[in-house]
Amino acid sequence: MKVAYIVSMFPCWSETFILNEMVSHQRAGLDVNILSIKRCNEDTVHDEAFPFIDHTVYSENFISITLLLSHLWLLISSPAAYIEVLGTLLFFKTIRPLIKIKSLAVFWLSPTFIFAVKKKRINHLHAHFATYPALLAWIINRFSTVPFTFTAHAHDIYINQDLLPIVCRDAAAIVTISEFNKNFIAEKAGAEYAVKTVIVHCGIDLDRFAFDKNHDYRENLDSPLTILSIGRLSGIKGFTYLIEALRLLKGDGVSFDCSIVGDGPLKSDLARQVADAGLDGAIHFLGSKKSGEIPAYLKKADVFVLACATDNIDGHDGIPVVFMEAMAYGTPVIGTRISGIPELVKDGMTGFCAESENARSLADTIVRFMHCKDRRQLACNARELVEKEYDIASNSEKLRNLFKSVQR
Repeated sequence: MKVAYIVSMFPCWSETFILNEMVSHQRAGLDVNILSIKRCNEDTVHDEAFPFIDHTVYSENFISITLLLSHLWLLISSPAAYIEVLGTLLFFKTIRPLIKIKSLAVFWLSPTFIFAVKKKRINHLHAHFATYPALLAWIINRFSTVPFTFTAHAHDIYINQDLLPIVCRDAAAIVTISEFNKNFIAEKAGAEYAVKTVIVHCGIDLDRFAFDKNHDYRENLDSPLTILSIGRLSGIKGFTYLIEALRLLKGDGVSFDCSIVGDGPLKSDLARQVADAGLDGAIHFLGSKKSGEIPAYLKKADVFVLACATDNIDGHDGIPVVFMEAMAYGTPVIGTRISGIPELVKDGMTGFCAESENARSLADTIVRFMHCKDRRQLACNARELVEKEYDIASNSEKLRNLFKSVQR
C-alpha cells in the first residue's frame, strides 16, 4: 500500500508527532511518500527526517508556466472536477478573505501534487492538520478519487472552521487526537461527522523512551528545583506565564534553575521578561535541540513544565507530544487545564495541572509538586498511561488499519 502524507512544511522541527508516525509506518513496511506545500525554512532538522526528504514532493514555483499549462490540462481532462473545486473555493463562506486567498493559492499549486499521486500510484492520502493540508487532500481526491483522511490537532480547528465542513464532508474518515477535539469538530462542523471521527492519539516510540529507573525523585528538594520546559517560543506554549510564575516563586523564597529548549518569534520578548524579572541567572534559553538531544535534559530535570495557553494567532495546543516523552522517561510533568491536556496529564494521578494563563496557579502547582511525597508513583502512573494509550507502534497501526478499511 502506498500512502502520501500531506503536510504544510517538511521537515518541520516542532512537528515530531508527524515524523514519529511516518517512521513507525515505514518500520511496518508501509510505503510513505510526502507532499509538502512549502519547503523547509528551518536550520534544525531531526536526524529521522532526512531519509524521507528523497520521498518528498514539493510544489512548483508559484509563478510558473508549468502550473498554468497543468491547470489547462486539468480543465480540459476533468472539467466537472475543475469547476466543482474552483466554485467551492470561490464561494464558500468566510469572514476572513485571507483564508479564501490562501485556499485558492493551494488550488493553484495543486497540479504538481495531483500528477505526483497518479504517477506514484498512491492508494491513500492522509493530511496532518484540517486546514490547507486537508484542503489539498480534498482537491487531489476530486481529481483522482484516491480516498483521503486527515488528522485534526489544535490551531487548525480552534482558530477558524471555515474549511472544516468542506474537508469533513468528503473525507473517508476524520482522525483527531483527543475526546475534546472530537466534540469540538461535531459542534463546529456538524453532529453528523461524529460517527466518522476516530480518536487516534499522537504517540512516541517507547523503545527510544525507556523509563529511567534510576531517576532521582528527591524526597527533600533542599537544593534548587531543576525545571525543564520545551517548545516553540510562541504564545500557545505559555512561556510568559511560566516566567511570571517563577518570578512569584522567587519572591516566595523558592530556589530553582529553569532551562527552556526551543526557538521562535517570542525569543527576544521572553529574554527581556526574564531580565526585567531579575531571573537571568535562574532561567536559561538553550535554543532548538534535535530529538536525540532531548533525553539528557529530561533525565536531569526534577520536573517538566509546559504552561500551554490560548493565543490570538495560533489558538492553543492539542496534547503536546513532549508531555508524552517526559512521562515515558519518568520525569514528572506539570501542564495546564486546556483542550485535551488533562486527558493525558491527569491531575494528581499522572502529573499536575494548573489553570491556564494563570501564573499564580502555576506557581502554586509547582509548590504542590514539591510537597508531593509520591513523585515516583506519579511517574510510574504516567509511564503506564503512555504505554497504554500513546505508543506510536500501536497508534500508527490503528491508522494503517483505517487507511485499508476505507479503500474503494
